[in-house]
Amino acid sequence: MLLGHKTALVTGSTHNIGLGIARAFAREGATVIVHSRHEQDAKRVASDIGGDFFAADVSDAIQVAAMFDHIQKRHQRLDILVNSVAQSSKGGILDISLDEWNRIMTINLTGYFLCIQHAGKMMQQHGSGSIINISAGSGERSSPGGAAYSVSKGAINSLTRQAAADLAPDIRVNGLISGIVGTPIGSKDMGHRKPEYEMDSSAPNWPTG
Repeated sequence: MLLGHKTALVTGSTHNIGLGIARAFAREGATVIVHSRHEQDAKRVASDIGGDFFAADVSDAIQVAAMFDHIQKRHQRLDILVNSVAQSSKGGILDISLDEWNRIMTINLTGYFLCIQHAGKMMQQHGSGSIINISAGSGERSSPGGAAYSVSKGAINSLTRQAAADLAPDIRVNGLISGIVGTPIGSKDMGHRKPEYEMDSSAPNWPTG
């Protein structure tokens, strides 16, 4: 197994892309800490994949610190962090309220930053680790009517580059930019938009996340 004896935290891992990652990591032998704001959802998924769980709001520094304290006490190490929490938002630059802007930035960007800080310090204790930030195509080319979401994803890309520079060479930091992958969030908010790549009707019917 590729991830035997590894401990991984996947934030936002009860739905969508995060859930798929948590399941894949568990299949490859990792001990996965399932995360959600909702304890019962996290507990259910953890039970399904044989992992641990913790409920926390990643925009709350105190709750994030408690989550990593739990990981340190329960598992003594963290090998992999996947930042996968995302909140979508409607409203262009002229329409979005300051409260909504701050909400999206705090969850989508500050939450990633806080988790990277805690995970990086834990990983430095044993001299290795991998951090993966899930971003979105709109962070590079923007999306009409999605000002806060697009800007937050662009900022995540910059955060990834900065963290990679600061934590090298012992800790690897990478970003994954997803397109529309058929999740409920993508279907609800961007169902009218064409996929990133047109699929040939003769091509295999690949599963979506």
